[in-house]
Amino acid sequence: MTQQNIPIKLVIGLIALIIVIAGILIVFSPGGENPAPNKTTQDELKALAVEAAARIDGDAFAALKPGDETTPAFIAIRDRLAAFRDENPGVLYVYTMRKVGNATEYVVDADYGSDDYAPAIGEVYYPTDEDAVFLAGFEEPSAEPEYYTEEWGGVVATIISGYAPIKDSRGAVVGLVGVDIGSAEEIAGEKPLPKAPTEEELKALAVEIAARIDGDALAALKPGDEATPEYTAIRDRLAAFRDANPGVLYVYTMRKVGNATEYIVDADYGTGDGVEIGYTYQPTDDDAAFLAGFEEPSAEPYYIGEWGDVVYMATSGYAPIKDANGTVVGMVGVDIGSVITADMLKALATEAAARIDGDALAALKPGDEATPEFIAIRDRLAAFRDATPGVLYVYTMRKVNDTIEYVVDADYTPGDAPAIGSIYQPTDDDSALLAGFAGPSAESELSAEEWENTTATIISGYAPVKDSTGAVVGLVGVDVGSSISH
Repeated sequence: MTQQNIPIKLVIGLIALIIVIAGILIVFSPGGENPAPNKTTQDELKALAVEAAARIDGDAFAALKPGDETTPAFIAIRDRLAAFRDENPGVLYVYTMRKVGNATEYVVDADYGSDDYAPAIGEVYYPTDEDAVFLAGFEEPSAEPEYYTEEWGGVVATIISGYAPIKDSRGAVVGLVGVDIGSAEEIAGEKPLPKAPTEEELKALAVEIAARIDGDALAALKPGDEATPEYTAIRDRLAAFRDANPGVLYVYTMRKVGNATEYIVDADYGTGDGVEIGYTYQPTDDDAAFLAGFEEPSAEPYYIGEWGDVVYMATSGYAPIKDANGTVVGMVGVDIGSVITADMLKALATEAAARIDGDALAALKPGDEATPEFIAIRDRLAAFRDATPGVLYVYTMRKVNDTIEYVVDADYTPGDAPAIGSIYQPTDDDSALLAGFAGPSAESELSAEEWENTTATIISGYAPVKDSTGAVVGLVGVDVGSSISH
């Protein structure tokens, strides 16, 4: 079913997508006064970090480069870090970093491969004036002086960090290990979005709820039956299924009526939302997966849409509903996704910006598209897109007098996508884009873009890219949406 016509009940706050650089508990600047349970001393923190560092093969660590996340050397270090955490109650996170010019970058992360937002090798962090203790950890064991509180998505954590250098077999420092100890708890009312479901998982969800529906009772329902026990029983089962499956936004049933389809029971009916029996939807050429759901389990790819003032990103699974004789009498649809908020878009753009070497970006000039610096940034942008469901396009721009120009584009290949220096002249509609050079910003509504044989529906977030001194040298743009080839 096309996203433009699905009456999804979208309750803002139902799902808060956790989008944080690395998706875990790192904050390098201490702050706050709230101690965690069983307060840990600085000496204990240093000792923990030294113990973790001693478990790391410094020679193997030093040789790791972006793309090595599936190698035995990476996996061995990751598993040792994870085992260290498991053996030490209170340790929330263990990670390694190394210096790269004036910046630092992640290397091995205890959560990589088990958390969608754990950092890959090479994700950059630019230290600030508040990172003296962190930087000292590259020379000798160090520890933050006090606990601080960090909040993201549906989790609040109270933590304190210790650091220790990692050395190779010659005794040379090749990096640093960080150990975060403390406590974390889920915030009531906030639910993180689960990992993006596969097509088979979507089909399985739809089949599961279809099996809970009394097909004979469903087939007998007619307009005006919304208050009957039969209708209420099916509606309540749909609602209970949604409540039991985090990430499910909407569950509904439909049946064919001539060349059209109509809604029957809706999980939200009677709550001030939802649709009555007989509400018609006319399928279009884009509804192949939806229509297939009347015959066998099927699923849609991610799509973006609007319902009232709300923008949402979702994917849908469908399955036929059968009566006691095995005859198909309708279909159930299950929509999984999240509300797309301005804060979410800003966080996405901020995360993408953190992966970019601002010094390298600032130095790029037309003709540098084949240089290692350009390729490294391009590949990081592409990796960010690949790891983030719903992101269609990621690109960087910078100001040039009264215009702006493209710099690195995640899709750049010779003859395709804008090269360095391709000009874009801002218009009066580009206030959010221009604001992104000063701080994270986001568009407030969907827009349509067309190129070649593709039509895309998108909404964008922006964030400044900074060099090692903290000066803004450009902007990253992240387009979230869905596309249709034609």
